[in-house]
Amino acid sequence: MIGVLHKIFTEDDRVILRSQIPFIDCLGAMFGDNCEIVLHSFENLHSSVIHIINGHITDRKIGAPVTNIALEKLSEFKKTNEKWDVYFSNASKDNKAFKSSSTLITNKDNIPIGMICMNYSLDVSLHSLMKNFFEPVNRKNESFSQDVNNLITSHLEPIRNNVYTNSEISSKNKVQEIIKQLNDIDLFELPITNKIVSHELGISSATIYKHLRALKKNKEKEPAVVKPI
Repeated sequence: MIGVLHKIFTEDDRVILRSQIPFIDCLGAMFGDNCEIVLHSFENLHSSVIHIINGHITDRKIGAPVTNIALEKLSEFKKTNEKWDVYFSNASKDNKAFKSSSTLITNKDNIPIGMICMNYSLDVSLHSLMKNFFEPVNRKNESFSQDVNNLITSHLEPIRNNVYTNSEISSKNKVQEIIKQLNDIDLFELPITNKIVSHELGISSATIYKHLRALKKNKEKEPAVVKPI
């Protein structure tokens, strides 16, 4: 514990901690209003909370001190090197019940510099729980492929079907449009994509490269978008 209390933080340490903020915000959107997510920095244990989602659950805000659980986790890490834990907890103030988790964040030297803590309130109705997880916010179709070949073909098939059934796209431009749509989702970042698309569309790799070069050239010609100040 002494090592953490007296560690002088570097800017790299702070960058590592700040890099967790988008992940924490994403978790907050994922689990909803009943889940508090806290980012602790061990640079100052008396004011360790540097980011918090749904702080209303424990009435905390940025600048709150470290908790006893965090101190216990630090002590345990010194003995076992275990970085995370999942457990049930109770707030001592009003005896609220939570399912909680704590995950240590370490720097390149494996020294703990912070922690992400999640507290999911168990004092919620079933209706509230179901609403949080099943109320539509943003819908996307995700392909869980077993290998990269299936990943590529699972994207190619619907695009090819849509393009070939679209009467507004001329026959001579259909291949170009398929390649454009695959390129828009960066599928050609996978080296094998060219080979698979070439086989599936019955065209040469050279043809695909020609279309990709044309797309890149057209994109370079597009005027830069100037954002209003």
